[in-house]
Amino acid sequence: MRAKDYLLQIEAMNARINAGLEELAQLKALAEKTTTTFGGERVQSSSSQQRMADCVVKIHMKKEELEAEIDRFVDFKDEARKLVFASCDPDCVTLLTKRYFGELNTKTEEIEYKTWEQISVEMNRSYKNVCMELHGRALSQFQKGLDKSEKNKKGNRK
Repeated sequence: MRAKDYLLQIEAMNARINAGLEELAQLKALAEKTTTTFGGERVQSSSSQQRMADCVVKIHMKKEELEAEIDRFVDFKDEARKLVFASCDPDCVTLLTKRYFGELNTKTEEIEYKTWEQISVEMNRSYKNVCMELHGRALSQFQKGLDKSEKNKKGNRK
């Protein structure tokens, strides 16, 4: 697998988790709306009870899916991070971490991925140097580590 495609999986997995969390929030909101109110008194018919039960089951299933997806995400990200640290020089580690691993925004509580402009400012380098030269070197170093890791995995399966 190409190094860049491997690293882009991190952001894609994060996006799937965020979409799942939004879907879970929608299901919870729907579950709260399944009771009907008449004249200030709550009346639950058997069909509204069934809708509520269906929502609860869907919420539970979605939570389990998300927990499994989050576990895979954490494992994949840890493996990728170890590979980056093992195969790249410090400047390349910094670049790949900022671009592909993201940083937690404490205000929004979401992972944000740095742009090339932000990275070049933070690393005190030119835009061209960061996105053309350093990024290419980082991907090359990471590719060597990735190839070696995949070769070792294939060797362990035999």
